[in-house]
Amino acid sequence: MRRAYKKGINLNRLKTGCSPCMKEAKLMEQKMKQYFTGFITATCLITSLFLFVGAKSNNKFSEPLIISGENGTTRIGDGYIEVDGPSGKKLFEVKVGPFNHGLMTIFNKNGKNIFSFNSSENGDGKFELYNMNGDKVVDLKSSSIGGFIRTYNSTVNQTAYFGTLSNNKGGAMFYNEKFDLTTFIGTSVQSDGRLALFNNKGNNVIRIGSLYNNDHIADGYISVHDRFGDYGWRVSGKK
Repeated sequence: MRRAYKKGINLNRLKTGCSPCMKEAKLMEQKMKQYFTGFITATCLITSLFLFVGAKSNNKFSEPLIISGENGTTRIGDGYIEVDGPSGKKLFEVKVGPFNHGLMTIFNKNGKNIFSFNSSENGDGKFELYNMNGDKVVDLKSSSIGGFIRTYNSTVNQTAYFGTLSNNKGGAMFYNEKFDLTTFIGTSVQSDGRLALFNNKGNNVIRIGSLYNNDHIADGYISVHDRFGDYGWRVSGKK
């Protein structure tokens, strides 16, 4: 068996060998048939759709193309494709969105937007997730400085940020339920690691990082501040 795996499985040899090998070979054959059948089916369906739409596009219609069935209705119009479920609620939509960029949206069975993939005005990509009520809970975006992810709570206040900061370095920020900053973990302007904790009044009370001044060059330090953010105590890693 080890030789068969190293050199590639010989199906003819396995069929005359041990029972487990034969079962494995048959299972592989079945999976390959399923994958191949699925691929061919999907290809035929997509090709048929494009051929059908292409044939219709030779003629000019003022009304959209409508395909109805037991599972819902599909509409293909000028710059959009829409799929409605059996209840008539919109489930899927692809269209030309704001600023003439592409927009794809998926809805739940109640017609609430749960997924959106589109572009910002300047052409950066945006990926957004919504909860069952249609409230945004996650967005993933790209920008000129890099990518980032933001999360939101049930009151649509931001709770976390992960990604590239304005200094082109990585960082993470966490907020309380009112969108007040409580924790920062990231990279400083000197490219060192840094941790900052804030109280519920928004004042920095703990700092952990590297210290730079006349006596310290990248030495570790911890500083503790009072509730107003005023300096209280500090210790350095320099001996």
